[in-house]
Amino acid sequence: MHMHEQHYQEDLGDGYTLRWATPSDRDSLLDLYGFVFRDETNGSHNTYLMAYADDLLSGRHPMGSPDDFAVVADADNRIVATTVLERMPLEYAGVAVPSGRPELVASHPDVRNRGYIRKIFQLIHAKSTARGDLMQGITGIPYYYRQFGYEYALTLGGGRVVPVQAIPKLGTDQQEPFVVRRAQHSDIMQLLMLYERERNRIHNHLPMLVTSRIDASYLRYTMSDVTGHEPWLPYVITRPDGDVVGSFWSNRIRGVSNIGVYSLSTEPHILLSDVYPSLCRAMLRIATTIPIWDNKTGEIEHIQFGLGVDHPVYRTIEQDIHKSNRPYAWYIRVADVAQLIQHIVAPLERRLSQSAMAGYSGELTFDFYRSGLQMTFTKGRITATNLPANDGSRKGKAGYPPHVFLQQLFGLHSIHELKASHPDVYSSGEAEVLLDILFPKQSSWLAPLD
Repeated sequence: MHMHEQHYQEDLGDGYTLRWATPSDRDSLLDLYGFVFRDETNGSHNTYLMAYADDLLSGRHPMGSPDDFAVVADADNRIVATTVLERMPLEYAGVAVPSGRPELVASHPDVRNRGYIRKIFQLIHAKSTARGDLMQGITGIPYYYRQFGYEYALTLGGGRVVPVQAIPKLGTDQQEPFVVRRAQHSDIMQLLMLYERERNRIHNHLPMLVTSRIDASYLRYTMSDVTGHEPWLPYVITRPDGDVVGSFWSNRIRGVSNIGVYSLSTEPHILLSDVYPSLCRAMLRIATTIPIWDNKTGEIEHIQFGLGVDHPVYRTIEQDIHKSNRPYAWYIRVADVAQLIQHIVAPLERRLSQSAMAGYSGELTFDFYRSGLQMTFTKGRITATNLPANDGSRKGKAGYPPHVFLQQLFGLHSIHELKASHPDVYSSGEAEVLLDILFPKQSSWLAPLD
């Protein structure tokens, strides 16, 4: 039986079994999640995260399924470790790429350091491949997921933090020019159009490279009576007469001393600089109406605009007191690089056709030290194939340590930056020209759709 099949089981010894979850595992799974992510101040279970997991287990969540929980169970069928494979709808340069997202990684303290999460990820990767995913992405613990073939390759988060003291005050004789309210089902089409406008924004003269795809079913879920801490809560920005002119996402649960704005877009005739003061004042009111994580959460002290490495509203924020938040990164795993490149070949060929190398014929070989890749060019058309493990006799026209090429494939770093930071990255002159054309440094905004 193959690992991705629902009835697959593997004996791990000492009474522990690796398998896929069944409906009877629900209570044990939720108890594990609640305990592992418990409130450290009083030891109580994390009910918000339990509710998030329960939505996935019930099939209610649009990004997950109860069949996609990989688990390790003890002899009494108590779940001691688990991860779920969510769907991660995204686009690369406008091309939809089927992708998976391992999430809610948890193991009981009593069974850690036994390799159970490694075994669970083998199961997750097998199912992800079987359903046609070309890549996986995960957020989380520094270094940890490198052990499973992941590389930091896409920016995650980053933004500006505005202290409460810097929020513009509304004059006593002034009317608020813009009003904020929770989004409704009747707003969905406009929300989708506003989101498309935002994810097509330009940074350094290039559009966003990798972005999340959002549809109406996801928005309907965000507007439902979700009791977990995810997903983001959508709001609309209106004129006083009710005319919708913009939208943003914010927290369902407030943590620490901040509240966040994680997506922000306005109609083309509305300036973000005009909306910004009303939005900030509205955020202060919203912060008093949503639940808080725990007893450590204090009064609201600042608003976090977590809109990625660049956003038009930052120009307004930067005119006053603020702090910049350095972005973290998504871990990305690509098991078959040639297959992914072939899937996204259209934008690569378009870049080539618009460059000084238009109509190029030749070969670009990559040495990844443990494996390799060959891109064959025939009058501007590209074919990608994997090369076997290198025995030392093959010298590529470009070389990268294992997985480091993903940083360039996904626009995080240019070939010049990688050569400067990695002594074992190299390229010939012609290869460098092609790499600059095909894989330029380019910003992404991959919003997590929990």
